[in-house]
Amino acid sequence: MFSIKSTAPSFVGGDSWADDVGPRPSPQAGAAPVQPVRREDVVAQQAVPDTDPQEFEEVVAEPGDTDDEWAEKLAAFEAVLAAHAAAVQQDADAMATFDAALEAERQKVDRIAISGRVPVNVLGAQAGDYIVPVQDGAGIKGISVRKADLTQSQYLDAVGRVISIEPDGRAYVMVKVV
Repeated sequence: MFSIKSTAPSFVGGDSWADDVGPRPSPQAGAAPVQPVRREDVVAQQAVPDTDPQEFEEVVAEPGDTDDEWAEKLAAFEAVLAAHAAAVQQDADAMATFDAALEAERQKVDRIAISGRVPVNVLGAQAGDYIVPVQDGAGIKGISVRKADLTQSQYLDAVGRVISIEPDGRAYVMVKVV
């Protein structure tokens, strides 16, 4: 009996090879800080006393940020922005470390596609061909065999049927359920 070894099987059950790596890290950086807005003076109209006809003048009802206050706000924002950038980098580093550990663990196991669709490293196939395992030195490889040329023995050993060709020329196979 033959099957397809796959790095991306359609269905996985009881797949515990990555348990030792632990859970995927959660981002800690949070949302990016929002740049402050300089507060402008709030101006109001005020009646000028003892004027006939009534005259009005503009007065500052609420003062805006002084240059010093604005400089402090910008400095505080720059500090928070730098801290956020450092946290984002820590998140990226943690994710890269996790992904490297996960890939190292994945390399230690053979995942087998027992149903569904998977790409296979067989070139020169056409849709409708069967993928049949053959001896390749000390190993096994797949070859494509046209339906008209397929023997009963090859059909029984076939691991799947080509349903399309990937852009890189590899066959995309519907796994034959045994």
